[in-house]
Amino acid sequence: MPISASLRWLAPCLLAVGLAACSSPPRRAADGQDPRFQPASASDILAQTSWDLARWTKPGGALRPVPHPSTHSRPLTVSFIHDQGAPRIAGFAGCNQYSASYTVANGLLIVRDHPVSTMMACAPDSMALEQDFLAGMTRITASSVDSTNNPQRMTWILASGDTLDFGRRTDPIAGGQPGPTKLVYVNSERVPCSAGAGRAMCYQVRDSASQPWQFWHGEITGFHFQPGIRYRLRVVEVQDPNPPADASSVRWVLDAVVEQEIVPR
Repeated sequence: MPISASLRWLAPCLLAVGLAACSSPPRRAADGQDPRFQPASASDILAQTSWDLARWTKPGGALRPVPHPSTHSRPLTVSFIHDQGAPRIAGFAGCNQYSASYTVANGLLIVRDHPVSTMMACAPDSMALEQDFLAGMTRITASSVDSTNNPQRMTWILASGDTLDFGRRTDPIAGGQPGPTKLVYVNSERVPCSAGAGRAMCYQVRDSASQPWQFWHGEITGFHFQPGIRYRLRVVEVQDPNPPADASSVRWVLDAVVEQEIVPR
């Protein structure tokens, strides 16, 4: 490394944390990304999982009412996403959608900055619950899951003494049909395409970042597409026993959103 580049790396480190912690810059992965922010090397077992808030216990054991699907109300949700390699938490807080960056250090979920949310007004009780939920994210003193291999329950303990218990959202299933999985890129816009005798809106897909975009005429079961976001998905290929006329007998079922990237317009 050139001397000038080395000094540019060491100078801010020396001021912040001392020489011992800055003996060398972080190594880059083969694709040029910082490996500290990759799911495999960051030990982030929460990456690409989604959760519903199932129970809110106050200090002393009293339960705080929270919306739940069993009462035909929309639950508070949390999703952990790696957006261009950067961990991001997002979901529904009871009234508005929210988003914030996060990290996992020694098993502790850390949300340093107050989440950014939409600005829709709701009933006073819902607004109060939302405000406490979003504020609580920045005050997590302990977090845990029931399994590191396939977590199904997650618990947060807040500085206030409140305990929040979450249940993992059920992953989409392939209609009981096993099939091979594959990774595909999905472009940020659907475009007009020919489908049989008519015109339709098709996904633009490709297997690798170096390939040109191609039309995918079918749907992707379980996938909630949002324009302006480029996705990398893991899908299950299943055989459709009754495909539409002039359509492929193969269909895709979402297995996981591996990565997503907001595309500037």
